[in-house]
Amino acid sequence: MKSKAKSLEECSTLFEIEVSKEAIARVFDEVYNDIAKAASIPGFRVGKAPIEMVRLHYAKDARQEVLKRLIPQAYRRALQEHDIHPVSLPEISDVIFEEDKPLTFKARVDTRPKFKLKEYKGLALEKKKVSISDADIDKMLQNLRELNAKYISIDDRAVKMGDYVVGDLECFVDGKPIHKKRENLWVAIDKDSFVVGLSENMVGMKKGEEKDIEVTLPEKYPDKAFAGKRATYHVLIKEIKERKLSDLNDDFAKEMGKANLDELRKEIASEMESHAKANADIELENSLLNKLMDDNVFSVPSAFVTRQLDYMVEDAKRRLIEKGFKKEDLDKRDAEFKERFKNDAVRQVRLLFILDEIATREHIKADEEDLNNAYRAIAAQNGKKEEEVRAYYESQELVDNLAEKIREGKTIRFLLDNAKISEKE
Repeated sequence: MKSKAKSLEECSTLFEIEVSKEAIARVFDEVYNDIAKAASIPGFRVGKAPIEMVRLHYAKDARQEVLKRLIPQAYRRALQEHDIHPVSLPEISDVIFEEDKPLTFKARVDTRPKFKLKEYKGLALEKKKVSISDADIDKMLQNLRELNAKYISIDDRAVKMGDYVVGDLECFVDGKPIHKKRENLWVAIDKDSFVVGLSENMVGMKKGEEKDIEVTLPEKYPDKAFAGKRATYHVLIKEIKERKLSDLNDDFAKEMGKANLDELRKEIASEMESHAKANADIELENSLLNKLMDDNVFSVPSAFVTRQLDYMVEDAKRRLIEKGFKKEDLDKRDAEFKERFKNDAVRQVRLLFILDEIATREHIKADEEDLNNAYRAIAAQNGKKEEEVRAYYESQELVDNLAEKIREGKTIRFLLDNAKISEKE
């Protein structure tokens, strides 16, 4: 076998491989002998036909099997000869397999980046100091009051600012409806409404009253075909509701499931502190990871970046769809999303190799206990039994992925444990 290896870019190698006629002949002999053991040829018992007849009847099948054996074998030998360590499956191309000629093909493969890892122990990091003030608690109490506001139906007056109305709304552009009639829709009568002028023009209307309101749709209207256009809303007021906040006292605390206001304040302070600590931990971890990526700059395999970029684009689109955007509109913006995320995709792939290198150097791995703890946690989160979760991961061949995720988490924990962390206000 002959092979050449050349770098297409820093993390990609192209092999040009040639397999000799003699090696091909040997594999053909092996394949025909294997086929002969179960060959069914008229006039002969199964497995008893002469090898010449087997060659005649199974030439096409044998050729395919020979290729299936030769290409992987030759590729593996080329890796060994050139001391190449791939991080992806090869892309096989330009296969030439003709009678009485050597087999030739090309194999392109992504390779592990070569980089000199900068010092990663004792990194200087800052962590936000957690402090919950009385003003923070007061603000949260006010939010609770607003979340638990009562809406009182009003029958003896017209709509005024600050009210909520329940009504039916239809929107027309050029005399044609642009969406289905929205029935029993709650509308806040507020100057800062999304469609300027809509709620203001409901002020003064009474229960049971209908009205046409002329507005200009906002430039950020979800359906771009109507953004910025003049529209007419036909409104029917079914109910007028006045928002009432509870007094901040022991009775309100009891409504929240606490004995008194003091206990409620303590509970809020504890929850806010836990939340703030969790956010501070996330910010600290992000600071660590960004420092690793900034300190270690090197080229990464393009195929990895492509996969990461595709994932980031699809994830962004999924979150926007959940907010009401149309998938078909977002699909048209793939190029825009890719341009926005391309640098982050490169950094994320670089981080993958950095953490892997650190884990290798520090002999960090996911053991059976780590996997069991992970199965237990996943089961608790999803209301499943641990055995069910384990069976699912094993049947879907996801155990290695889970182990890699655990290993990555343990590596980050190792780096934080060995960092020099100071507190900041």
